[in-house]
Amino acid sequence: MAFNISSFMDKDKIISLFEANRLDEVEALLDGREDAWSLYMLGRVAWKRGRRGEAMSLYSRSAADEPDGPAATALEQARQIMDFYNHDLYNP
Repeated sequence: MAFNISSFMDKDKIISLFEANRLDEVEALLDGREDAWSLYMLGRVAWKRGRRGEAMSLYSRSAADEPDGPAATALEQARQIMDFYNHDLYNP
């Protein structure tokens, strides 16, 4: 996969927007992109919004494209969190 300088600037902008919690703008910038990094970032947005299943699906798609990428780690962490979650303790 070839990167040009504009893609690095896009990544910096997207990360800045994500950190500023401007999630709608992040989604707009990533709309239609199917590369591993974009799927990972969309997964982070979904997770932050509480859409756990969607986030895990996006992480899984990203990890399939880039097995050593950050989405593989995020997917494993998400699975551990979901395994730890106990519905009986949340709503007795």
